[in-house]
Amino acid sequence: MIALRRFAVVLLVATAPSAAAASASAATTAALATPASEQLVAAAKMNALANKVAADLMTDPDRTLVIASPATDQYVPSGPVEIAVQTPQINPTYVAVPLHIMVDGRVVRTVVAGYRVEQFVHTAVAAHDLAPGDILTPADLVMQRVLSTGRPGVDVGSLAGRRLRIAANHGAVVEVEQTSVVTLVKSGSGVILIVRDGAVQLTADVIARTDGGLGDSVTVYNAKTNKVLSGTVTGPNRVELELPGDDE
Repeated sequence: MIALRRFAVVLLVATAPSAAAASASAATTAALATPASEQLVAAAKMNALANKVAADLMTDPDRTLVIASPATDQYVPSGPVEIAVQTPQINPTYVAVPLHIMVDGRVVRTVVAGYRVEQFVHTAVAAHDLAPGDILTPADLVMQRVLSTGRPGVDVGSLAGRRLRIAANHGAVVEVEQTSVVTLVKSGSGVILIVRDGAVQLTADVIARTDGGLGDSVTVYNAKTNKVLSGTVTGPNRVELELPGDDE
């Protein structure tokens, strides 16, 4: 029995690998994973070149590029390395910058850095917190450059005088459909019509034929002259008509 135990101990000692042997084996495995005949081309170097080219493409101050798919580290054969930027591929929403990795003057890899195009618009936003039912004034709104959602910008004048239907926090974009017309002139009501003809201004009491809010065109009837005219609503029960100038 004792002899058998001694034999087992000798067998284990004889077959167990030494620490030095294990370390050498790991080094050999690492060397095989990264052949000495290859070299690393760092992603940072390629992206720096692509970023410069992409930045030069954006001449519109309301458009910018955001990198969407950067270049990654590349292992290529040993030898003198050169990175050559190729002609960018451009469309309205995406820009691709191809990069040729050359070793000894020969192209061994093509890498592409991709950029998303972001468009900005100038539109009206809330100058402070606004509540539903507020009638907007120019002091309630301010023009601001914001990231586009595909909708055209709205100027302050188009919103002034309209009633806000939903709350808008400070800095929030205010769209026309979030507002409704405040009727300042009602059909059948008496209104003041101001007719401007150059330096001459005439005022008349008329009857509105159509409803309208600030800036809307409405039809009015003058009972004294038996004429129907169109003018622009400029305030409560107030309509103005600018006669065309005479070039002669």
